Amino acid sequence: AAGLSSPEQSTVLMVLTTFVVAPVVCSCLVSLLYSLYLFVAYEESGIHHAQEFENRFWTIFAMLLSTALIFASDSPVAIGLTNPAVGLLAIVLSGYFMHLWDRYQHRKAMTRQLSLRRNQSGNQSLLRLKDLGIPVEDQLDRINECLKEIDQLLIPSTINNFINQRFVLSKEREIITIFEECDPRAVNYLISRVKLGLLFYKIKDHRNFNGKHRTELINMLAVERLSILTVMSRVILLHSLQLLKLRANPQAENWVRNIILNTHQDDLSELKTLTDSKGDYFCMPKLIFDDIQSEAVRQDILRHIRREATVQQTHIQMGTKRWRSQMHMQWRKVLSDVDDTLYCSGGMYPAGVDKRFARKTVYPGVLAFYRELDLGIEGPEEWHDDRVGNLVFLSARPHVYKDMSEKANYAKFEKLRARGDDGRKGLHTMPSLLAGDLASGSSFIATNDFEPLAQKKYDNFRRFVSIYPEFQHVFVCDNGQGDVRAGEMMFDGFPYEFEGLYVHIVTGIAKTYGFDPSRWHKKEFRPFFFRAYPEAALHAATRYPPLIRLEGLYRICTDSVKDFEQIKQFPSEAVKAERRAELNQSVWKANLFLAQHGSKTVELIKAEQKWADGERVRTPFGIAIVCGFNPDFDLYDVELDWRPLDVQAKSIDTAKTKPKAGVRKGKTLETVHEIDEGDDDHATGRKGTQEVGESTAENQEDDTPYYPFVESRSSPSRQEDVEDNGPQEINEPEEAIIDSFHSPIRAQVGGSSITKLTAPVLPKIDKRSSKKFSFFPPPQAEKYPIPIGEECNTPYGVAKVLDYRKTNEVVAVEMVGWSAKAYLQRSALKPVNKGLLGSIFQRLSLPEPVEKKADFPFAEGTKISTPFGSGKLKKPIVSPKKKRQDTAKRQQADHGYRTVSISLDSWKLADGSSPLLYCTPETAKMWKERKGEPSIFSLSTLESLMTSSRNILLDPFLTQKEAPPVVPKVKRYFEQAAAVSTEFGSGVVRSFRPDDGFYEVSLVGWKLANGSHPTAYLRKDDMRTLMATGCQEGYPVLTKLGVSGTLASVEPTTGIHIVTVPSSRMVCYLQPDCIVGPLKAAVGEDVSTAFGEGKVMYYDQENDTYRIKLNGWNALLYAKSDTFERLGEGIEDRDGPFGVKWLLSFLFFPSESSITTRSRSNSLVSGSQSNRSVS
Repeated sequence: AAGLSSPEQSTVLMVLTTFVVAPVVCSCLVSLLYSLYLFVAYEESGIHHAQEFENRFWTIFAMLLSTALIFASDSPVAIGLTNPAVGLLAIVLSGYFMHLWDRYQHRKAMTRQLSLRRNQSGNQSLLRLKDLGIPVEDQLDRINECLKEIDQLLIPSTINNFINQRFVLSKEREIITIFEECDPRAVNYLISRVKLGLLFYKIKDHRNFNGKHRTELINMLAVERLSILTVMSRVILLHSLQLLKLRANPQAENWVRNIILNTHQDDLSELKTLTDSKGDYFCMPKLIFDDIQSEAVRQDILRHIRREATVQQTHIQMGTKRWRSQMHMQWRKVLSDVDDTLYCSGGMYPAGVDKRFARKTVYPGVLAFYRELDLGIEGPEEWHDDRVGNLVFLSARPHVYKDMSEKANYAKFEKLRARGDDGRKGLHTMPSLLAGDLASGSSFIATNDFEPLAQKKYDNFRRFVSIYPEFQHVFVCDNGQGDVRAGEMMFDGFPYEFEGLYVHIVTGIAKTYGFDPSRWHKKEFRPFFFRAYPEAALHAATRYPPLIRLEGLYRICTDSVKDFEQIKQFPSEAVKAERRAELNQSVWKANLFLAQHGSKTVELIKAEQKWADGERVRTPFGIAIVCGFNPDFDLYDVELDWRPLDVQAKSIDTAKTKPKAGVRKGKTLETVHEIDEGDDDHATGRKGTQEVGESTAENQEDDTPYYPFVESRSSPSRQEDVEDNGPQEINEPEEAIIDSFHSPIRAQVGGSSITKLTAPVLPKIDKRSSKKFSFFPPPQAEKYPIPIGEECNTPYGVAKVLDYRKTNEVVAVEMVGWSAKAYLQRSALKPVNKGLLGSIFQRLSLPEPVEKKADFPFAEGTKISTPFGSGKLKKPIVSPKKKRQDTAKRQQADHGYRTVSISLDSWKLADGSSPLLYCTPETAKMWKERKGEPSIFSLSTLESLMTSSRNILLDPFLTQKEAPPVVPKVKRYFEQAAAVSTEFGSGVVRSFRPDDGFYEVSLVGWKLANGSHPTAYLRKDDMRTLMATGCQEGYPVLTKLGVSGTLASVEPTTGIHIVTVPSSRMVCYLQPDCIVGPLKAAVGEDVSTAFGEGKVMYYDQENDTYRIKLNGWNALLYAKSDTFERLGEGIEDRDGPFGVKWLLSFLFFPSESSITTRSRSNSLVSGSQSNRSVS
């Protein structure tokens, strides 16, 4: 506990104390908490396959918890020990209450109303059915009555089905009969009005009574009568199956497959979009990649989606009639981050870093930007409520058990959809949410590495694109975390589907994770960085092709201004002014573009006038008087008062003390206001301030722009103002003449640069030091004698006396510790304390004296600290004072260049000598003048101090010892013969110097003229592990041994590629050059083809052909890599740091650290050996 903080230590001590006091009950609680963790973390386990299983778990958990609390001998509530009957009753009641609570929560989730705006047409369909004479309302009432009789609130369904067997079977049969016999036009109405999810859950498959009613009902709707169902009814049917849990019925995945495969083209796109717009986490990606377990069913659905998307894209390219009928859709998905993109995180870790707004503040204009991107340039001019949106949020917040984390986000989205105080609409549609996972989140928190977050967002995007291949995708994010890196991976992986990246600047652009302009330029990746959303909208409207309309740009700017005005809380007034100026700047740029195209412009945000006209204020240019105010740019027109300080102080004092003469009774000037004593400096006392302000306002009516810097220009005199403005109503007294100053210097200053006026303070002279008149001379102080050659204290440190001029009492001194001379008055010198303590403190406070040498760069041996280590000047420039004997020979040797040589003493070559560094004198001088790190205490200083004090006191006791040499050691990372990649090409590590951390690398990628490989000396940061070309960890590769396998991992310190061969159960340890290249699938792996699933039997490298044996029928298929898919890529590995297998391996199997690893390259290990040797 020594490394823990005080709160952590208190928590540990409290837990240990609790275990000491109550070991039995604490052990039971820890065991129950561990089982709860396994239940929540491992959602793929069989206990989550049906709601009934989860309900039984919670019931048993509550009973076990109550048993531990009631019957444990050391429990504080052990009532079962004294009264067992009461204890047993309490256990049964706790389990029953937990059972009822879980049923209530599940029923509440199943009966929740979906956020589908197209349900508004239900009343019209009801009227049409009534006109046709179809008794649809009676049928709906009968279904609800039967469901109410089956669903008993206080009795579990299992017990109710056992007790009332015939009654339950008859009611379930009645519901099925209604759906079978109703008119086809009434089926869609019944599905949209009935609680279909609860209906599927309550109707059971009674295996003991030969009544599989649930399977019969769902099969009738999803197969037999599917053709008459509308898109909306199919969405509700899929949602009900997700609520039921697909794993609860073995045919559920086939029902989902049948629904999707029988929906085509535009209806399929609408089905997918509506499924993602319901306002819960039961979305299309979850349905396909999480709920469906069969890889064959998943691939059938994805293949059908790609085929239908190809047909849609063909219609768009050919401009057919069907495409023209769908021009109201933009076919664009708008993806966005949440924190620091939708609303400000307030710098709350780990959500984000932006502190420019208050926490949870929605950025001005972001909702309008989403709406206009979704609206696009096709179709209607404005967004209608009956339209389905295409907004998706990519969040790094991890997914936790069920929808615990997603529920909070969807609640915020629902609030954003509500109308504001001014009647404007909020979020235009209910978005979908793709959350992160605990593995990437925990890795980021533990290592502060954004790569796992970026990779997870890219994986979510890859899944999303496979579901929506017919759409284009725009990603709006921020540069605070790994979003830009994720956007780059999206661009690399899907260049045709990825339409643009907009990056909200919340930190420095250069600090963006993955920021590399040169790499982006080569691949033509152009993210747009912006600070305010009107700026992003301007780019979206002016790019080619444009993403939004000109009217959309105007609406975004208008909503941005209104959103800013509705923000009620800012971190400070200064921050508010900065954000207002920032938003006004972007709106002003957009107005220029709108005006050029004949569109109306948006009015800028008005600033509030904080300083009244005529008020004295302090500016960066001095004291000034406010004469005018521009609310658009928050600029004040001021007159600068550059008079002497005594005149200004006298003017302010006169304004404080003089009476308010000249003011008519009952009338006051607008610039005169009541102030307190602490605010007296605001009272200017100027008569006629009102007139000056008015004349200033008139002067500002011209087209002169406002700039926040001093503008010197002539101003009309005071007399001219009086003549122009006519006779004044207020007469100035004689006392006010001092304060009637009118400055000819005008300036326009930003409001954030103006502060409250504080009266200028004049310098005070101490009159007590000398009298004005005295008959006696002042007493002479005892003067300090000036011994030549001795040390003394000066205001600049300790110095040595060189000379003394008695005539003017000036002393010439040379500073100790630094090269300088000073000429000081005698009174400025003080004696140096010669005591032992004074000598100690004096020497500790002074730097080491340096030996005086010739001026750089003419002095040989000058110490210089270079980027390559410290050294001494070996070959200086010849001094101009020194005669050159052979000028021609020296110029020929120098080749016309002036260079100096520096011997790097900090590291040695192989022969023991120090390397020489040649550079220009200017570069050496720059290194020489670079300030080094100051040292607080030097061992040599203490040694010098003790040596000088030896004759005084410490000579009998002091024995001088030499300090042991400090040898720098650098830990080695790359092993011998490791394959690495450098800026100069691939290489092999030959040796390592632990003194300075340099590696000797042989660059095997290229040769010199003599046929040898060049050698480079590099540090660890200049190298990285060499990866075989085109290969990635976890994907199949082909080796030079003639076998194919999966590249399991690459050893970072040696560069060894570990390849597992499933066909022969071998593990290969190979160098990178032994890997031929990547494959689509290795021999022995399962693949999915157009003719079904199969296994790869052979790979023909010459023809790039795979021989696949199809499962189920004896046939061989010869296929190319683009005609089949490798199975297993879409299955997410949940055995990460928060899975269960790692814990079982930790408890029951040996750890990897105890297994001997192989470092030998190009070797094989048979899988038939023990696990210890395989690894």
